[in-house]
Parts: sequence; C-alpha cells; structure tokens
Amino acid sequence: MIQKIITPRIAPVITPERLAAFGRFDVPQKYVTGSSPAIQTDDYTLLQVFIDAATDQVETMAQWACMAEQVYFTLDFFPNTQDPRNFLQYELSYSFAITPWWWWGFPTRDSVEFVRRPVLVPGVSPVTNPVVVTYFDQNGVSQTWNPSNYYIQDNKLTLTVGNWWPLTDRRQDCIQITYWAGNTSTPASVDARLQMAIMFLANHFWENRTIISVDPSSEVWGTLCTMLSSYKTYRIPR
Repeated sequence: MIQKIITPRIAPVITPERLAAFGRFDVPQKYVTGSSPAIQTDDYTLLQVFIDAATDQVETMAQWACMAEQVYFTLDFFPNTQDPRNFLQYELSYSFAITPWWWWGFPTRDSVEFVRRPVLVPGVSPVTNPVVVTYFDQNGVSQTWNPSNYYIQDNKLTLTVGNWWPLTDRRQDCIQITYWAGNTSTPASVDARLQMAIMFLANHFWENRTIISVDPSSEVWGTLCTMLSSYKTYRIPR
C-alpha cells in the first residue's frame, strides 16, 4: 500500500509570528535589508521549515488533516476478496491443508477504512469529486468505479446494499483511491489541540537544532501523545 499527499494544504497552520509569541523569542527579521526584490532571511525561512515539519509530524501521528488536502493511496485487492496473486495457493490449501472458509459461513467486510481523516463527503463538501476510485480489472484495463456502488460515511468507503467489489488484476497497487481530507481551509479553524501540538513541536525544533542525547526525549513524545491521543480511532474492524 502507498499513501501520499498529492495536493498539500494551501497555507501554514501556524505563522512564524505566532510561534515566536508561543516560544517567547524574537521573530527573526523577515527580509534581507535593502534587498530588491525582497529576499527572506535564512532564519525566517528556517522557522517556516520547522513549522511545516512539525505540522507534517503532528498530522502523521494523529492521522488527521489539519487543513484540506488531497490524499492518494493504493490497495492490492478489495476487502473480503482473495488476493488474486495467490489464487493457486488458496486452491491448494482448500483442497489439502485447511478447512474451506465457506465452511464457517460467508464473512462480511464491506468497507475500506481511510487513514487520513476527516474524509470529505461527496455531495456535502465544496470540493468537486472528493473521492475517486480507479482500478485495473481482470483484463488489465484501468476502470473508474461508479460512485453509485459505494458511499462515504464515518471516514469509510462502504458498499451500497446489493453491490459487490469488482474483480481486479493480479498486479500490486491495482486499486488507486484519491480523496480529500480536512474540513477547513482556514488556519484559525484548526482544532486547538492540533495547533498547540504544532507550536510545541516547532518550538522544540527551534530551540534544539542538533541531537542533544542518544536517548529519545520522553517528555516531548509524552506531551505529543497526550495531546493527540483523542484522535485515534477505536473502531472494531468488521
């Protein structure tokens, strides 16, 4: 599985001036004196890099999009379907090694869990086509799955009643899904805990430019885990 951001957030969540107020240090000079056109100073640019790095890390830990961004990820096969690359192995195991899966009844798993949340819902969000599902069919031809076959709810892509997952090719990453996550494009609307975590981590980067210990900083890690723990999903897979 591959996951990456293909359309990043349009603005930083925290400004250098706000981070300086949080960390109680002077804001670096923004532009080189007398430069034309205006050239940013190295310190101001470095502070912006720390903010972006802290934001990316906080989003990864919380698996939450602070602001609207487009995410791309792939699957090798749809849920509740056998891996098409292992058909022969499955057939041999059914015949000689294990009890066939249908002996215990038909399992039901009708949804794909999105990793980055919150997922924008088609028909509700302002983004056009917020979720697009493409796949290579059994003949190796790229297909776009009809949105009428599924719906988006609670950060999941779920089959509509009476529909089945389509047949796919045997290649890796044969299913490609793009979706938009993040329910705001305004930095001021980002959850306060996410803003606090970003400022805390960015300020740590600013104050500690190099490795200060061979052991990880448990204080930094513990603080971030405390602030971001509520963003974890405790949904039981079905």
